[in-house]
Amino acid sequence: MKHYDGIIIGAGITGCSIAYFLTKNGYSNILVIDKGGIASGVTGICPGGIRQQWGTKINCEMAKFSVDFFENINDHLEPEHEITFRNVGYLYTLHSDKAIENFKKNIKLQNSLGIPTKLISPAEVKEIIPGINENSFIKASYCETDGFLDDAYHTTQSFADAAKRQGATFKVDEVIKIVEENDTVKGIETKKNGLISADFVVNAAGLGAKDIAQTIDIDLPIKFEKRRILYTNRIEERLIEPLLISFEMGFAAKQLTEGSIYLSYLGGDLEPGYSLFDYQVKAAEVGMELFPPLEKVEFQTHLDGTYDSTPDHQAILGDVDHKKGYYQAVGMSGHGCMMSPSVGQAMADIITGSKPVIDVSVLHYNRFKNNELVIEPSVI
Repeated sequence: MKHYDGIIIGAGITGCSIAYFLTKNGYSNILVIDKGGIASGVTGICPGGIRQQWGTKINCEMAKFSVDFFENINDHLEPEHEITFRNVGYLYTLHSDKAIENFKKNIKLQNSLGIPTKLISPAEVKEIIPGINENSFIKASYCETDGFLDDAYHTTQSFADAAKRQGATFKVDEVIKIVEENDTVKGIETKKNGLISADFVVNAAGLGAKDIAQTIDIDLPIKFEKRRILYTNRIEERLIEPLLISFEMGFAAKQLTEGSIYLSYLGGDLEPGYSLFDYQVKAAEVGMELFPPLEKVEFQTHLDGTYDSTPDHQAILGDVDHKKGYYQAVGMSGHGCMMSPSVGQAMADIITGSKPVIDVSVLHYNRFKNNELVIEPSVI
């Protein structure tokens, strides 16, 4: 039986990023294992938005690190085909004095950390998005260095390829359980390859992380939240470059590089189980009030995804006190792709005992039992 220094369960963008940063730090004998293969889960359908406009210090720091990485990702990963990251910005429309005051606090925090977010007027928004209904909001929060990855699947594959060049092994197999002895991790048991031993195991299994953790009696406070994205026909005219979001209206939209627009309705008045037609009508109704050019589009398809959300909508990162050799990067709450470089770096630092580039200790599993939640208010 081959022995590995470490095993990473999950080959989504989180697991592949951790593998890259571990192998970059000299841990070449790493196995990444996933029952569906690389980017076979929610990573594969991720629309690729990368933003720094958060309401907590830790998320701002992690997002800024990730944007810096993505801006130079081709130098870091040396992919076979160039990865396209575009700084097209995120723009939040604000419709009430209360929202403006909340965003002013967020902007102050973001600016203090070197993130160039600014509060702008409807007239300034119209210069960025000419088709916007400038009478439908009061102010907007805009960060021009936020951006988009055109292909999250290709980015994940490139993390994996870079890790492989540095010695990592990837296997397609289903993990049945983590194997431990006296609260010390010994490896994993798999469906096809049987027992595989390792000095440590990282649970980065995405939507499967809760079940994996349960095999060693760790109860992860993760709930699953549904999200739906609608995609329109391809439009030659460039209508909307930044991601346009209104928390108050429950709406988000973005035109992709190939011309189609994806949009989502985020309001709480439509519960899962609604018909696709009802959802399309609501998204179009709300969207056209804010952005009238949506009247021109036709809905072509949709994707349903799932967030693995924690009570404070923050990831759970690090070790578990009473489980030697066990680490977890789970509960990404919908922002796994955009945080993947910072999560990979942070987890590699924790596992190797290096001085942390980013201190993610506030996101440790202990915060739940200590009632020290880090509530993130800006969740889409």
